Amino acid sequence: MAGAPTPINEAQRQLQVTQLCRLDSTPDDVFEQIVAMTAEYFNAPIALISIVDEQRQWFSARVGLTAQETPRRDSFCAYAILANEPFQVLDATQDPRFSDNPLVTGQPGIRFYAGVPLVTPEGLGLGSLCVIDTKPRGALSSHELSMLGHLAKLTMARILSLRRANFIDQPTGLFNRARLEGDVAQATAADEQRMVLVVADVIAPTRLNDIVRVLGYEFSQALMHRMKERLQAQLPEGSCLYRISPTRFAFLTAEGPDGAPTSLYDQIIAAFELSIQCNGIPVKTRIGVGVLPLQTGVLEQDWLRLAISSADDARECGTGWSAYEPQLDAAQQRSFTLLSGLSQALHAGGQLRLVYQPRISLASGCCTSVEALLRWTHPTLGAVGPAEFIPLAEKTALIRELSFWVAERAIEQSAAWQRHGATFKVAINVSASDLDGPAFADHVTALLARYQLDPRNLEVEFTESALMVNPEEVSRQLQRFRSLGMEVAIDDFGTGYSNWTYLRDLPATTVKLDQSFIRNLSDDEKDRRLVRTIIDLAKRLELRVVAEGIETQAVCDLVAEWGCDDGQGYHIARPMEADALLGWVGDNAQAS
Repeated sequence: MAGAPTPINEAQRQLQVTQLCRLDSTPDDVFEQIVAMTAEYFNAPIALISIVDEQRQWFSARVGLTAQETPRRDSFCAYAILANEPFQVLDATQDPRFSDNPLVTGQPGIRFYAGVPLVTPEGLGLGSLCVIDTKPRGALSSHELSMLGHLAKLTMARILSLRRANFIDQPTGLFNRARLEGDVAQATAADEQRMVLVVADVIAPTRLNDIVRVLGYEFSQALMHRMKERLQAQLPEGSCLYRISPTRFAFLTAEGPDGAPTSLYDQIIAAFELSIQCNGIPVKTRIGVGVLPLQTGVLEQDWLRLAISSADDARECGTGWSAYEPQLDAAQQRSFTLLSGLSQALHAGGQLRLVYQPRISLASGCCTSVEALLRWTHPTLGAVGPAEFIPLAEKTALIRELSFWVAERAIEQSAAWQRHGATFKVAINVSASDLDGPAFADHVTALLARYQLDPRNLEVEFTESALMVNPEEVSRQLQRFRSLGMEVAIDDFGTGYSNWTYLRDLPATTVKLDQSFIRNLSDDEKDRRLVRTIIDLAKRLELRVVAEGIETQAVCDLVAEWGCDDGQGYHIARPMEADALLGWVGDNAQAS
């Protein structure tokens, strides 16, 4: 038995099955009512809503049958979808197409079959609504066929209704992500002109969260409607816009003879340069547009993620729109791997550790402090430098956990050294988020008490970027550290805000000159003049001055001659493990 012929439009029909029909086993009350009513009206032992898939038929609802699916080659409904009219078999044992069918010769013993195809608006048959009897019957009357046809239309209406519920974004009325995925599959299967997927991230999620917090959820919804309207106004006539996340929209466009339609993307970026008026309030957005040609190789990947990644790249780089680039995507995937791995490392143990780089007095050569530096050995990626993972952590809540981890390990180690008679301080780096409230200072205060460490043996280092968001709060938290007796150092001085007014007002005790100035002192006259000026001004403010990045004796001699108090760099000592530090300090003291 070969089964029913394959419809000539089978590829398109299968796409409709994929888009419209639920594959899960969750019962639908309306479908259940339809098959119950059908079985009762026709006084039939079996009634089915059958969907004909590629290799099987499965039942959205059924009465009188235990099986949830059967092979397509055995399906009576596979014949019903071949024409847009009722299909009847009065006695299957006498029909050569079905006489040896397992559903006839075995259970459930089909003899009579009458089915009306479930036809989409495009004229494609998904399956059928059918009645089945285990005894032969005469043909249905015109009235009975009309009733079965009405019930089939009701079934199809329910299928379309479920599609609308499943494929529509309720707040905007646009098609959603599930519909986009189906439409991309249909467009690429048609094998016509190559398509381009465009994702527009109209506002940063953090910015939207701020708007919700300040202006309310209803305002944020109204704002998204204004953004939707502005974006739609830029699209070619007939383009379909999808909403794929709270802040992202997408559309498909044909790739022209010269490639992607870049003028369209420029037009979208220009349209969002102007503030969006919402309920009388102007809102400035920063849009990112990602462009992904839907070509072989891309479609085998998570193509929607690739387009979203391109939109994120465009916003972060400030380019407005960006075409997909594999190397940027690989970098983002590595970033995600690092962030997830860092979270595990904080709780697993054994991956994170502190090393310590000495800082010496340029006058005596003795070690005055050591800077605690974080190191991470990833279980599969190996050593990952702090220059890579710290900026990633600073974008997430992980930076607070990381700072707490470093503070505790450094304070515990410093207390152990002090018990052995060490006289040097331990310096820890703090981030902007550590100084935006009292939590970090509270934590450090509690740690000092727990490990019985004199606060004068601890120093905190912060960069000038910490002042950009809330300088008053930063100053308040730094003052708390100073009130305990701790030293406060401004790290990487000269590369950031560099405002001498705030330097005068902050409770800082030390400035650490950025190593980018120090490294070139031997060759760059401009750097020499700048460093001498900074040292002179800092000394006038009674600040201790540290030169970072000293790599030669010549530079060491220069900064000492100009008035630097301390020096730090590879020429003096590289970062070292805690158990090696006391030995180095002793040897260095003897040499000095």
